[in-house]
Amino acid sequence: MTWREFQRLQLVSRLNDRFLSYVEAGTGPPVILIHGIPVWGYLWHGIFSELARTRRVLVPDLPGFGFSDKADCFDRSIACQAHMIASWMTQLGNPRATIIGHDIGGGVALRLATLFPDRVQTLIVMNTVCYDSWPIELMLQFGHPEAHRKLSASLAVRLLRQALKGGFASSVNREVLDGLLAPYTTETGKLSLIRNAAALNTNLTTEITHLLSRIRIPTLVVWGQNDRFQPIHYGERLVKDIQGSRLIRVKDARHFVMLDQPEIVTRHLLEFFERTDEMSFKDTRL
Repeated sequence: MTWREFQRLQLVSRLNDRFLSYVEAGTGPPVILIHGIPVWGYLWHGIFSELARTRRVLVPDLPGFGFSDKADCFDRSIACQAHMIASWMTQLGNPRATIIGHDIGGGVALRLATLFPDRVQTLIVMNTVCYDSWPIELMLQFGHPEAHRKLSASLAVRLLRQALKGGFASSVNREVLDGLLAPYTTETGKLSLIRNAAALNTNLTTEITHLLSRIRIPTLVVWGQNDRFQPIHYGERLVKDIQGSRLIRVKDARHFVMLDQPEIVTRHLLEFFERTDEMSFKDTRL
């Protein structure tokens, strides 16, 4: 699926004075796929259709990202993003869902699971930011206000493309890479992405460290083993802190594990859904 085909599937929800674009597919228990920085919902294009065979799959662009609201001067922190996702879930009539998050989307998922526990049925995080693992130096530099004045949109996207190709994914072709960065090729998109980078804040994951042990829902941690930016020892630490969680190590995958190994990731997600469905059935019978 090309990024334009994916974007044409998007619907729009109003969130007070903001708007959020999202793709919806399938029926069944709701699953929300949350992307990270510097991409958008298209990150999940290789796996969402298969998940939608048995689930109602919702793929938002976080406000400030993709084709959601990119107006200037609003809070784009993962704390605010978690509140906006919770409000959006209520608006769609899904007060509770399986939450799947990657990168800062994983940070949003962890905040939902710890601070909004009634919102999260089951939890999956992939190569997520956590503890003090982030932000990486590239994003710190990109988030400096001077970046807006010094970098044109074309130069900013060219630099990001080189970074993503060089270290974030091993098997992403040029078309997909261009699609991941397509919303940021305008001056408005560039400024919005710079504001998103400026909002990255280690404190918003360190402050919930003591709450991770309170997570009591089925949790899966999926990690591309060759990630240089979010090393796997952070995933190992998460499964120690989240009782009953399980770590899946994905070989030959970097940060964008769902792009490098979509079939393997999809298989593990479907197996996780099957196990949690069985658990729910047993609880119902009890």
